[in-house]
Parts: sequence; structure tokens; C-alpha cells
Amino acid sequence: MKNKKMNGLYSLLIMLLIIGIIVLQIIVRINAIKSNYYIYTSIFIVLVLLLISVLSVFSRKNNVRRKLSFNIPFLSVWILMCLCMLYSDIAVFKKYWFLSLILLILFTSLFCILQQYKMTDRDRLWNLFIRSVQIIFFATVIFCFLFRPYTPGVRYSALSANPNVYAMFIISVWACLISRFDYIIYKEKAIKNCMFIYVEAGCALFFLYMTGARTSFGAVVIISVIWFVFRLFFARKSGHAFIKYILAAIPVMAISFFVSYGLLATVPHLINHPVTFDRDKEFLAEYDNGSICLAAQSALQPDNSASHSGALNEIEHDMESAIHNADKEPSLIKRIAMAFKEGESLDNILNGRITIYKSYIKELDMKGHRKYSKKINDYRAPHAHNNILQMGYSYGIPAMIFYTILNIFSIIASLRYYIRYHDKRRNSVFPLLITFGFTIASLTECMLIPIQSLLAFSYYLTIGELINTQKD
Repeated sequence: MKNKKMNGLYSLLIMLLIIGIIVLQIIVRINAIKSNYYIYTSIFIVLVLLLISVLSVFSRKNNVRRKLSFNIPFLSVWILMCLCMLYSDIAVFKKYWFLSLILLILFTSLFCILQQYKMTDRDRLWNLFIRSVQIIFFATVIFCFLFRPYTPGVRYSALSANPNVYAMFIISVWACLISRFDYIIYKEKAIKNCMFIYVEAGCALFFLYMTGARTSFGAVVIISVIWFVFRLFFARKSGHAFIKYILAAIPVMAISFFVSYGLLATVPHLINHPVTFDRDKEFLAEYDNGSICLAAQSALQPDNSASHSGALNEIEHDMESAIHNADKEPSLIKRIAMAFKEGESLDNILNGRITIYKSYIKELDMKGHRKYSKKINDYRAPHAHNNILQMGYSYGIPAMIFYTILNIFSIIASLRYYIRYHDKRRNSVFPLLITFGFTIASLTECMLIPIQSLLAFSYYLTIGELINTQKD
């Protein structure tokens, strides 16, 4: 009985620390990270150190300490990437200082702690992580239903100042839901056990739809298809039921989707106490965001002429008209359709990202740069909208090379992991979903700093699981 109580206490502490980290990430994205980076980083370091301490004590109490056994090439690439970043941090002191040490010391320590756990214990830890993400998602949904109304014609930012940020948060949520769903299918549990997952999935899809985030939507679709193909193959090979779970999911998710739509359209207005953030901006379906970020503009021109000023005024006027006259149009569908307009250039389809990529590529060097952002044609891009380019620009070409190799290793290892453990481990599909979701999203977005991204934090933790070579 005493051991049960102790295990329950440690589980609660671990969940509270994970929830604390996720809440911190949400706060960071609502506020500007640059203004309070020292404070946010210090809090993050303390939370992770506490997590390491609790995990270490728990492993000693349960006598699960084991000899470390890493995939040496994989671990070597991780350490070399961190060392290259550290060299860049020393050579060019960064605005977001010493991310290299956070990865090298804190996350490598977490990797070592995870190595000391048996398979069943690691599964339990991952389950705590997944439950924590679900709790936070549920809390954000309730908050949005109560206090964050949406404006017709404007992409919905939810509990964030930017719709793309919340959409990337949903990628992690989706990975957690599919991971739980996958386990229920493997165990052939009753469909009633899936009902809450179906409801959450429908709600997650609704919020993803409202953000209008094409990259995150594509990531969710792709990881879902990859999982479906693998699980269908395993089900047919083992003779387990599978399709009935999918068929049962469709009506429940559809109901959850439309109920969520109704709640968001009515409840905030009934309460009539909307919560706004200082950094809230209006991202339109047509223009993406007329005031703010470089990638949000369909054409990038230097701001040095009267004609350009007139063009901006015209866009702002059109935006105001769009807000006032818009119906409740499907912003995500409209933004996807924009990609298929006849005569549209790739740069316009990607909201100026090609221009951003070319500008960042021109300034890649061996040492890196102080800032993540860069001025392009009199506009300031907050980041490179691509993780590989951002790594190269901020931390130098050597770090970029090792980061690219790390991504390739992660993809291969996550595929092998799911194939090997799909019938042995509770959350065997989670590394696959996170790795592919992170990689796809990072093609057009930037998520290197774990202090401000649940998806990045999940990815770094997943690397620790994938580096493990022990077979229980």
C-alpha cells in the first residue's frame, strides 16, 4: 500500500511539472519571449531540473536503475549538434542565449534518466506526459469557449496571439490522441473506451479548422494517414479488429466538431467578457495578416515609395471591408484553395516564404548570427519559417548539417520503433507521430526553442526515447 501511495505521489508530481512546463510555453507565446527571455528561461530550467530530480529519485526508490545503452551514432549526432551550437553561442552571443546548453545538459540528462527505466516504466512516464497534454488542451478549450470569441473573416488564434502557434500545439495534442487510440485498438477494448478520445479529436479538428493553418493541417493529415496505413497492416496481419473503431469515430467526431462550433459562436457572447492579449492581431483568410509578419504578406516590396504606401493603405482598406462583410466562411478551406488559384506564384502561395528562404540562405556562415529575425525589404521576418535554415542562420552551417542528420535519424528510428514495438508498448506510435509532425511543420515554420513550443519539447524528449537501444 505504501509503495502504491509513493508511486501515486511521484506520478502526480511528474504530471504537475509537465503541466507547469506547458503552461509556461503558453504564457511565453501569449507574451513576447524577447522581453522576458531571462525570466522564462530561468523558470523553464528550474522546472526541468525538478523533473529530472523527481524522475531520478523515483528510479532509485523502485530499484529500476540500469546500465546506459545508447544508439551511439544517434547520440553522437545529437552531442555534435549541441557542441556546434555552443561554439556559435560563444562566438556570437545570442539574443536567445545558450539554447545549446539547455539541449546539451538538461535534455541529455533527461535521456540518461529515461535510460534507467524499464520498458513498462517508460511507458507509464509517456502516458503521464500524454495525459498532461490532454488536460492542458481541455483547459484551453474551456477557456476559449468562455472568453475567446472569433471574428468572421479572421483566422482564430484561440489561446495564443497567432493562429499558427495554436495550430502547432494541436499537432502535439493530435499525436497524443492517436497514441491512446492506437493502444485501445491493439488491446481490442470496447468502443465505449474511445468515446472521450473521439470527442477530443473532433474538438481538436474544429480548432485546427478555425485557425486556418495549412501547415499544421497538412501535418495532422499526413501523420494520420501514416498511422492508418501501419495500423491497418498490423491489424490484418494479426487478425485484430480495426475498421469498426474508425467507423464509430466518424459520427462522434462530426457531432463534437459542430457542437464546438456552436459553443464558440454563442457562449463567449453570452458571457460577454472577452479576454484579449496585448499581442493579438487579425490574420485574415485572404491576406493572412495585413499588419504584422513578413510571411503573412503575399508580396514583399521595399517600404520606400509612395506607391507602396498606397498599396498598403489599399490592403488595409480591403481587410477592414473583409472583416465587416465576411460571412462565416471556412477559412482553412479558403486558404487551401488559394494555393490552386491560376497564375499564383509559389512565393504568393507560401505568403512570401520563398523570398524569406532566399534571404536567409544568402547569409549562412560558420558562426551564426545574434538574432533569429532578419530584415528583408524593409520588413522584419521574425524567423526563417524553416527549422533547418534557422539553425544554419542562427548557429552556423556545421550545426545545420548535424541538425539535418538528426532529423533523418529520428525519422528512420521512429519508423523502426513503431514496427518493433507496435504490439509490445503502450505508446509505441507516439515517437513516430511527433517526429513526422515536427518535421513536416518545421518545413514552413520555426520551432527550435522548447521554452515556447510543445511540439519542439515533445520532439527533443522523443529523441531521448529513440536513442535508447535496450530491449526489455
